[in-house]
Amino acid sequence: MSLSFSPALQQQLESRFAQLRERAPQTSALLDAEPSLGEQARRVLCGSDFVLRALLRDDQLLPDLWSGGGLAAARSPDDYAQLVAQLEKADATEVGFSRTLRCLRRAEMVRIVWRDLTQAATLHETLRETSWFADAAIAGAARVAATLLAPRHGMPPEEAGGLLVLAMGKLGGEELNFSSDIDLVFLHAGAGETDGPTPLALTDYFIRQGQLLIRLLNAVTEDGFVFRVDMRLRPFGDSGPLVASFAFFEDYLQAHGRDWERYAYIKARALTQTKQYATLQAQVLRPFVYRRYLDFGVFESLREMKALIGRDVVRRDRMESLKLGVGGIREIEFIVQAFQLVRGGQDGALRQPSLLRVLPLLAGMRLLSAEVVHELAQAYDFLRMLENRVQMRDDEQTHDLPQDSLQRECIAMAAGFADVAAMQAQLATQRERVNGHFAALFAESAAARAQALDLAPLWESSMDRAPLREQLVACSADPDALLDRLQDLCSKTLLRRLDETGRRRLKSLLELLLVEQEAARNPETLRRVFSVLEAIGLRSAYFALLVEHRRARVQLVDVCRDGDFLATQLARSPSLLDELLDESWKRALPDRASLTEELLHRLAEVADDDVEREVEALARFKQSAVFRVALADLSNKLPLMLVSDRLTEIAAIILQQAMALALRQISTQLGAPHCSDAGIRRRVQIGALAYGKFGGFELGYGSDLDLVFLHDSRGDQQETDAANPVDNQVFFLRFAQRLIHLLTMHSAAGRLYEVDVRLRPSGKGGMLVTSIDAFRRYQFEEAWTWEHQALLHARAVAGEPTLMARIEDVRGEVLQRAVRRDDLRTQVAQMRERMRKELSQSAAGQFDLKQDRGGIADIEFLAQYWALLWAADYPPVVHFPDTIRQLESVASAGLVPQATVDVLVRAYQNYRQLAHRRSLEGQGGVIDAQLFAVESAAVALIWRTTMSEAV
Repeated sequence: MSLSFSPALQQQLESRFAQLRERAPQTSALLDAEPSLGEQARRVLCGSDFVLRALLRDDQLLPDLWSGGGLAAARSPDDYAQLVAQLEKADATEVGFSRTLRCLRRAEMVRIVWRDLTQAATLHETLRETSWFADAAIAGAARVAATLLAPRHGMPPEEAGGLLVLAMGKLGGEELNFSSDIDLVFLHAGAGETDGPTPLALTDYFIRQGQLLIRLLNAVTEDGFVFRVDMRLRPFGDSGPLVASFAFFEDYLQAHGRDWERYAYIKARALTQTKQYATLQAQVLRPFVYRRYLDFGVFESLREMKALIGRDVVRRDRMESLKLGVGGIREIEFIVQAFQLVRGGQDGALRQPSLLRVLPLLAGMRLLSAEVVHELAQAYDFLRMLENRVQMRDDEQTHDLPQDSLQRECIAMAAGFADVAAMQAQLATQRERVNGHFAALFAESAAARAQALDLAPLWESSMDRAPLREQLVACSADPDALLDRLQDLCSKTLLRRLDETGRRRLKSLLELLLVEQEAARNPETLRRVFSVLEAIGLRSAYFALLVEHRRARVQLVDVCRDGDFLATQLARSPSLLDELLDESWKRALPDRASLTEELLHRLAEVADDDVEREVEALARFKQSAVFRVALADLSNKLPLMLVSDRLTEIAAIILQQAMALALRQISTQLGAPHCSDAGIRRRVQIGALAYGKFGGFELGYGSDLDLVFLHDSRGDQQETDAANPVDNQVFFLRFAQRLIHLLTMHSAAGRLYEVDVRLRPSGKGGMLVTSIDAFRRYQFEEAWTWEHQALLHARAVAGEPTLMARIEDVRGEVLQRAVRRDDLRTQVAQMRERMRKELSQSAAGQFDLKQDRGGIADIEFLAQYWALLWAADYPPVVHFPDTIRQLESVASAGLVPQATVDVLVRAYQNYRQLAHRRSLEGQGGVIDAQLFAVESAAVALIWRTTMSEAV
């Protein structure tokens, strides 16, 4: 694209081409001979004095790059490593390597600038290639430094390893600026000494190697420099040792590590000794940087850091800094790294140094909206592009647009703008967007704290509480009772042990809740809120979460206003407070594919051999998923039937993963089960058949799982494929025991489910895992009518798809062909009467929603009776495992009048809705008989009419 230059800029450009003609004739001749290259040179020479100086210094530089294809092709890390290795091989003396490395740096930076300004490379490619060249230069300098020390001091022992160079900052993230300092930290692993004629203790040796490395890169010679090296991020900064041992480093982080260092070490990346670093990272750095809990306290720390930076920016009159000014690059970095620090302990995907790779993840994890992430990414690209253009101008580490009008015009043209005004307008727009998002995330709580309420007397016994009581008059009709409640909360054992930071956070939170949340002043709501706060205990990061996010505070109060159920869940698992930040449940709950992906993501964070952590991951997934369902349920955004569907789906997903986990564990010990089927040896499949509420899509929040496990093993040879095989029945027993243990064991996040396997063939005396062929025979030859009734509410929920399909076929066949229909009505009626007598808990004037005449059980038994009665002639009536669709099926087939079914369905839904609500409130299923007198009478009439001939 041809550029239109102002007269002043055109004059400057002509002067630069004249200098090339005079002092770099080969370069000038090449530009004349290659018109496309000459047009590119206009853009490049307009944007970079550095390139002009480089071409004037080395007339062969551009012809070499042009003939070698370097101006068109991108480079890889291997390309740079080979280029530096060639320099080492040619001359590994300090003077020789320094000179050739600086010449290489000049050529490569010209190539990078040329490709960037001519748009042959994207911004991201430019940042990566600059970083990759730095990686290769640092690694090469480390090797040359060791080579230079070897004749006198020898080498470290092999087991001690070498100098570990950590790249920090933008180099760590592979996003290095064109003319940025490189932030490094030097570490080493072991004790001992080198093996040369004049041995050195390893610490002294590595210090000398580090000094040499820095000199090879940092020293300014007649050939320039390679990179400016900044070592101030090392332990104790400039006053600390240049090289720290691993032990020293670990002790420093534990005793002296500060919040800003956690922020800095997000970017750490090893350039040398990567195997040693992997251990150090896992054992030392990761626990220091990333907390296992959700660490919302980082917002406060980062806000304070930003305030310090802001004051320094004002003091040094750098308000327009692209990096540090309002709406600048640093604000985007703070936003991204805040989420990394908060959640990186639980989500490994966030534990990476590249902002460019992490930022898109924030939308997928629902931490920021897709729109916000898009705007931040656009702004980051724009600001970094402009920052690079500024630094390419004169190879200086600057983050400010030049004050000189002609230079500023050069930057605008290099950035692709028609004039300076257009560039300034775009810059203002991007800054405003960034600062808006930054303020939304970081500035809220600072403003919110300015409240007309001070609860300090609750912690300071010497302070007069009378003024506090007067303040509480605005918050409660009974300020004395509220003051007593507050005092009681703050005197709880755990909360008394809070450190100063924790007390400050709790104080701010209580003030905010009482001032801004009128609903929180209700005594019952307040009781539930306080129970949650007490349960949080010493984990004050959760207080920080609520202080930082008004939306979470509002949700907490709403949850506690709705009753004890969700408040109890929060008290048991305060980590669920995080769910209050995500309001996507108000629009739609995630589907099965999304839930499965979420669970697999959680499990991916756990080592395969860490069973307790795997079960904990399953339990935390269940807590989170069920909590979201309950939020939608109690907010009346999800009908009861869909609530049950969702809870059932969550259970099926967990069961599928738990089965996979149990199979993996037992197969590791015993081998995988195989059998010879029709002369073909194959792997045996195992599936789960769900009964009851699980099978019928009617799970509640505390429902058990009624399960039967089936396998398809058959033939003469049925054993595992281990070196010492065992009979498949041994495997099945161990598998079932393991699976039940996984589902019922107590983890740090609680228990998954209670499991009932008594519905298996022959009940308690039967095998825990039955062959599908034996199951079919039992259902045809031995099963009672009540077992066929139970099978109506059964379905295959987990296992291999082919076996699940076969289980469904067997279920349909049994219900159509195995039911004894000659006395079916009598069997069903007698069973129902026994249940009513034995299980009803109502007294005079009361109605047991489930067991009394005209209640839930009557409707279920009617649906079962009709479905079993007509299954042979009308198979679709047993296709569905839930009561409502069974009723609708017999009506659709014309077997029962639609009006009759409508009465039953309406009553069933009303009964279940009330029973569900009462269970959430901790109440039983016995109610005043008048509440459903009409419905129960109608259902009872249908029961009597249908069962009138039964004995």
